[in-house]
This record gives sequence, C-alpha cells and structure tokens, in this order.
Amino acid sequence: MSLALLAPLGLAALAALAIPIAIHLVRRIELQTTEFAALRWIAERIRPRRRLRFERPWLLLLRLALLALIALLLAKPIIDEPALAVHSRVLVAPGADLSAARATVSIADADWRWLAPGFPSIESPVPSAGAPIASLMREADADLARGAKLAIVVPEQLAGLDGERPILAHEIEWHVVAGQMSDETVATHAKLALAVRYAPVSEPALKYLGAAAAALEADGSAHLTLDVATQEAALPGADTALLWLGSEPSPAVRSWIESGGTAIADHASRANGAPVWRDADGRALARVEPLGRGRLVSLESALLPQTMPALLDAEFPHHLLALVQGEPRAPTRAPASAMAPAREHSVAATSMVSRAMPKPFDVWLVLAIAALILAERFVATRNEARA
Repeated sequence: MSLALLAPLGLAALAALAIPIAIHLVRRIELQTTEFAALRWIAERIRPRRRLRFERPWLLLLRLALLALIALLLAKPIIDEPALAVHSRVLVAPGADLSAARATVSIADADWRWLAPGFPSIESPVPSAGAPIASLMREADADLARGAKLAIVVPEQLAGLDGERPILAHEIEWHVVAGQMSDETVATHAKLALAVRYAPVSEPALKYLGAAAAALEADGSAHLTLDVATQEAALPGADTALLWLGSEPSPAVRSWIESGGTAIADHASRANGAPVWRDADGRALARVEPLGRGRLVSLESALLPQTMPALLDAEFPHHLLALVQGEPRAPTRAPASAMAPAREHSVAATSMVSRAMPKPFDVWLVLAIAALILAERFVATRNEARA
C-alpha cells in the first residue's frame, strides 16, 4: 500500500498556513496602553520583556489543520494497493465438460472457479448463459499477480465474445474440451419491420420487395414484415425502417430521419455518402450518410429491373436486409480454437500487471474538513463569549 498524489501542485496551498499565524500574532500585538501612576518612577530604559505568545493556541491549531487538509484535498491523494496475489487459478467457462477439464489441467493446488461474473467457486451451480466471456478474461488477467499462473478451460464453441480476439498481459494456458455454450442474446431469426411508402410510378417494385421478404423468411435469415402504403399515409415509428419510393423525400421524411429514423430512398437529390452496396463491376448502388440522429440510404437508381438489374439478383434480399439493419454487429460466437488469447508484450501492459485500481479517499477528507470547521467555530465562539 502506498500513497500517491494525482495533483501534487495542490500542496502549494500549504502556503496559506502563514495567514492564521499572522492573524493571531497581530491580535496579540494590538494591546491597549493603560496609564499607571507608579510607573512614573521607573526609568524608560528599563522595560519588561515581552515573550512571543500566540493568542488562543487551540483555535490556531484547528485552523492550521483545516488549511492543511484543504491543501491535501486539492492534491487529490489516492491509495495504490497491489492486487491480491493468486499463484494459480483455473477458470472454467459454462458449457465445458467439468470432468474433462479436471483431466486436462495439471496445475497443482489451483483455485478452480467459473468464468462468470464474480468468478464463483467451481462448487457452486453452473452460472446461467449470456456472460461476456471476452470481458471476463480481461478482468481475470488484470487481477492476476505478476508471475501467477492462469488456465482457462472452454468448450469447443464459445459465446459472449465482442468481435475481437482477447489480448492479455499474462501467458494463459488455453484448454479446449467438449461442450458448447448457449448464447441467450443471439436471435436465430431476427424480426424486422419495414414501412414502404411508394408513389404510383414505383408500384411495380412492390412485388420484388414481397419476393425478397419471402426469400429471407425461407432461408431463416430474418422475418421481414412489410407495411405497404402510399406516400400520403402516416410515417412509422422511429424503430421501424422506412423505404421511400418514387419521389424526393419530403421535409416531413427528413425531419423523421433527423429524429433518429432510418430511411432508404430511391430518388434522393444528392447521394454523396459512403458506399454500402456495390454491383459486380464495383459501381456504387447505395450510399449512406448521417442526417441528424438518423441515417439516409440513397439508392443510385429507381428500384425497378430496367434501372437496377441487381434487383433480379439472388443476393438482393440479403443486400436489402443489410440496408435495413445498418452496420452489422460484431460476432459473439466463434470456435474456441480460433479465440485463444494473444499475449501483449508492451511495457504499458507489463507495468499494469498486479496493480489494482487506485482508491481515492476524497470523501474521508471532506468529512474531516467538515468536522474541523465545526470544531473551529465552536472554539472561536466559546472564546468570544468568555471575552
């Protein structure tokens, strides 16, 4: 345990300690002269000696302590405690075969725990699914002391990932055993709603949209519900994507997008966003740009076969689904053999090993300052009452 200061320049406030000292000295010097007749016979060269004494010493000490604590508070002190040393630990992911894990790991006298929030003991019931496995690996690595051993046992299929291979500061023993994790957060059949608002000129495109929705339903990609109406109908809620066909998006549509909606338009006057859909020749078929808190996807041509041949392509339903969903989320499932943590060899990562988060004690300083203020006021008013 060690004490550190985040803002050591705050100690410069200790110079204010001279203020109460000077005030108490000045008050001591301010004396009233009283004429006394017998003093006429004493020569002027003989004067009584004066000793340097502080007026109200206890009050002065309280004020000095108060200023010292304020200066310490300005310096932002923290207590830096080293992490608890763990010589060996084995973490088992839920879904892994526990008997196979015990037969695989050969670390003696290891502390066996579940790879779950709080790292419960292996003797406790198996934690529920849906835990952020990648984040828990990084947490266990940060709490591990320098030179300690850590083994992680995972099933063949991992869930709860965040799209990135974990990079840890320690060298980890990675063991893959039989089993598979269940991921409660992954939907196998996404349910999406698409509101189609069309002009009469774009009515032929409706049958292609219906075919695309049926294709997505057939291959299990998504359940796409179409709300088809003319452009005079009301706009949907912000949680439903909008497909605007046959005319320039109206001011009401742009206001709807700016409030957080997602709209796909085939007659946008300007399409200068980032390409999100290209044909086989590399020509951009759709561009996306932010508009307020929402986004506008502009198609390069009308959604008709004669102007957009990609409408007849077998991949059109999936391109439409990507435009409705927006940017794809990072994958949360992967084979365990491909997700073995890599080791970070940087100096910064090494220096953070076996270090716990610093603990500030500003609250205790504030309470102590408040107590000293009350004590100072009590002593000051008591002395004034006696005077």
